[in-house]
Amino acid sequence: MIQKKLLAKYLIISLLIIHLIPIWTFKFIPTQDGINHVYNAYVLKEYNNTQYTQYRQVYDLNIKPFPNWTSHVFFYLALYIMPPLVAEKIFATICVLLVPLSFFYFFNSVEKRLWFFGFLGFLYSYNLLLHLGFYNFSISVPLYFFLIGYWWKHRSQLNWKHGLIINAMLMVIYFSHLFSFALSILSIALLALTSALLSWNEPKRLKERVFILLRSAVCLIPSCIVLLICILINPEEKTVSYKPFKELLEFFVSIKSLVYYNDRYRIVSWVLLGFLCVCIILTIFVKFWSLFKKEKYKIYRIFLDQHAGFFFLFVVITVLFFKIPWAYGPPAWLNDRANLFIFPVLTAWFAFSYPKWIKVGMVAIIIVLSLAHLGLTIFDYNLLNKDMKEFTAGAGLIKDDSSISIIPTTDFFYAPNHGTLKYTSPFTHDTCCYCFGNGSHYVGNYEPKYSYFPLHYKTGYWKFEYKGTIDYMIVWHFDDNSPEVIELKKDYDMIFSTDNMKLFKHKPVK
Repeated sequence: MIQKKLLAKYLIISLLIIHLIPIWTFKFIPTQDGINHVYNAYVLKEYNNTQYTQYRQVYDLNIKPFPNWTSHVFFYLALYIMPPLVAEKIFATICVLLVPLSFFYFFNSVEKRLWFFGFLGFLYSYNLLLHLGFYNFSISVPLYFFLIGYWWKHRSQLNWKHGLIINAMLMVIYFSHLFSFALSILSIALLALTSALLSWNEPKRLKERVFILLRSAVCLIPSCIVLLICILINPEEKTVSYKPFKELLEFFVSIKSLVYYNDRYRIVSWVLLGFLCVCIILTIFVKFWSLFKKEKYKIYRIFLDQHAGFFFLFVVITVLFFKIPWAYGPPAWLNDRANLFIFPVLTAWFAFSYPKWIKVGMVAIIIVLSLAHLGLTIFDYNLLNKDMKEFTAGAGLIKDDSSISIIPTTDFFYAPNHGTLKYTSPFTHDTCCYCFGNGSHYVGNYEPKYSYFPLHYKTGYWKFEYKGTIDYMIVWHFDDNSPEVIELKKDYDMIFSTDNMKLFKHKPVK
């Protein structure tokens, strides 16, 4: 038994190390918004630097207790002791490592015999939301599973100490991302209700079960108040947009929260979906087998034990996935975020009485899938880093305290080495790399448009809008004879170029 535990521990440690290869082998982490978050933390750090006037000219500070603070605080502190790209790597490392660790803790807390499903965390550690650069949301995902695991483990003996820890974890999730915070409250509330009502196989009296439910409800009151206040005082315009049902269904069956850059990842997702379907069939078989062995239980009671709460939670999150808008105000990708939680939650409902050979086979399948997914990630990172190095090749030519932009109509999904990108592009905000170390202002900065980030544009400034002369312009994948470049050359001189990138500097004002 001890040797088996040691073997499992060494296997987990080895997989954790292997899954850091994409982050630390290459110079860049190819995310869409990630580098923009690092840049805004850099602006916060240098805001009062008298050598740099751009930041105080363009931005106001917005230091309020809204969500989305976690990564900004981390980067703000880290930038005092390390370069921006290293700080980004460390934060991404934390995100990637915490996912499998949180899965192991979660499944072990729900039922020790389910612990091996924690290997699914390696497959989920690299996902679409991480590569969209949603760092605050990405760190909130493992925090969610740590929280639910902790609550489940202590739900029957909740005391004030447990309540303090649960609320502290909820506040960390709140300052990471509002979506995960709201889902955490919903999950605990639903699981507490089902745990109290669906205890047919436990001797606890109804009165005792209701008392357990009330303690969980009281524990959630402070966080519910915070959530309500956050929603009520949100000044953003509540514009709503929905994805078509057909598109959502295709997203669901492809588990596209694990698909990024291109559709090659869908092969892994489809195999994973097939694996989960087999697990569902096995679960139903095991539960029916239990019915035949225990004839005194009615069929519906076999399926309404405490663990059935995770099945109901799976149903609720799935319904939310299909019903909630894709965007509600500025926050978007809401369906994509919900999709990331659906199947890990369902897995906690699976039957846990499997023969040893089935467990070993399950672990082997999960590991093969995670390594295949990782292999695709490494392959794409390698190609995209070649493209990103070309895109940022002129970064050392930018003078201090300058302004820099990129033509807004740029094809950000063009990647000459990788091939056309489909779902996310690192070039969307890679212009930020030109601003580190020189106090320059990235004119395409999107964060200060919204109330839930620590910087706000001053009057007259906006994304891709700038009062005054933009000192540098980046041109990516435009022909010299294109109307955009011809117009640009009237006021700018090209000072550097590669096959696909051109850097222009504004001509001296006469």
